[in-house]
Amino acid sequence: MAYCATWLRYIDRREPQMSSLQRIAAVVLGISVLAGCSSTTSIDSLGVGDCFSGPEASVVATEVSEVDTVDCSDPHRYEMFAVKEMTNSSFPGESQAADMADDFCLSSFKSYVGLDYDNSIYWISSVSPTSDSWSRGDRSIQCALGLDYGSKVGSARNSRE
Repeated sequence: MAYCATWLRYIDRREPQMSSLQRIAAVVLGISVLAGCSSTTSIDSLGVGDCFSGPEASVVATEVSEVDTVDCSDPHRYEMFAVKEMTNSSFPGESQAADMADDFCLSSFKSYVGLDYDNSIYWISSVSPTSDSWSRGDRSIQCALGLDYGSKVGSARNSRE
C-alpha cells in the first residue's frame, strides 16, 4: 500500500534571546492514502539510513507520493534517520500526531548524527499520519534530516555535523 505525503508546514521555533543557536525547525509531512497513488519508491517504504531526493522544504504545501532514493555517496537532499510506529489506540488528531512526530525526531537526532540538534547543520523533517491515512492503518512516524538548501554528499550517520 503506497501512501502519499504532503509537506504541510515549515515550523520555526527560534529563540533569538538564547546565547547558542537554538533552532528547531521541522517540515511536517502528513501522510494520506490516495487511490491510484503508485511510485517506484514510495515515501512509506523508506527506512533508517536511506538517502533520497524530494521537493525542497517550503512554506507552501507540496504533495509527495514518491521520492528518488540514491546511494548516500551521491548528491541527495534528505536522509531518513529514525522510524517508529505509533501505539495510540485511536487517532490523536493531526496536530498532536505532528507534535508527537516532531518530539520523536528531535529525541532521536543525536543518537544518529552524534551531535545535539541545536549545534547541527541539519534541519529535521517528520512524517506523521493524517486522519484519513490513520483510518487505513497508517501508524508510521518517519524522520528525515537535510540541509537548509541544496544537497549533501555522504551520510549524516555519526558525522557529528
